[in-house]
Amino acid sequence: MKSSTSHEAVGLIVPPSNPTLEDEIESLIDHVPRIHTARLPYSSSQDLAVRNELYLDSYLDAARSFGTLPLQGIIVGCTGSNYRLGPTEDRRRCELASAELGVPLMTASLAVLEMIRAFGFSKIQLELPYPDWLIQLAVEYWQAAGLEVVAHHSMLHRMGADSAYSINDQELETYLQQLQVAPDTVVLLSGTGMPTLCAMADLIERYPAPLMSSNLCIARWLLGCSQQALGTDLQRQLCTKLQRFSTAPDQAAADNLFNPFGALN
Repeated sequence: MKSSTSHEAVGLIVPPSNPTLEDEIESLIDHVPRIHTARLPYSSSQDLAVRNELYLDSYLDAARSFGTLPLQGIIVGCTGSNYRLGPTEDRRRCELASAELGVPLMTASLAVLEMIRAFGFSKIQLELPYPDWLIQLAVEYWQAAGLEVVAHHSMLHRMGADSAYSINDQELETYLQQLQVAPDTVVLLSGTGMPTLCAMADLIERYPAPLMSSNLCIARWLLGCSQQALGTDLQRQLCTKLQRFSTAPDQAAADNLFNPFGALN
């Protein structure tokens, strides 16, 4: 088994009932950097807006729970909670938390934005396992970030699912194959609890549009925290597929966006 030294460690903050994020990140990161995990507090409320607000208020405490672990970066594996903030406030909060913690703190939503920009995409199609009110906040978030939202759909409605956690790999693959995607548009599967990797891997050679998931973006940012990290074969294959659709004029320069220290400057 490969091992990693303490300076190659990162923190991953996970929603309390999320069954997917840790497994998918492990499938994309090959032991380096070492991943330490903390979970956000549980709420018994059935109101997603209430839970999202609790998560937002708990990011810093969850990051502090890593104690004195020497971490190169910490990322919060949430997207939906941040949409009401907009990208500017989302980044401002990360900057303040990073300064207090003495280590870069990033949210999944900002990691997605950095990866979209790195590959030069300006048009996105949102496929989200969220109710309509949260999808509207997501549309406003990405528009405020300067992106054109070409289409947006609630996968819950279209798939008859109760939540992101109830969507399985085969259902997602079937769903994706039925989508209509405009030219030069990246399909964003945003929802860290939704399993995405198996479907994306199965479609990697035959899907006619770029596919990007929030978990792939989280892994890409975490890999940027270590100079020795290479990622798994699957991670490299998925990024190579995105590169084929990329409109970034200089991918080497664009990769600097994944530097966790530079990203918050």
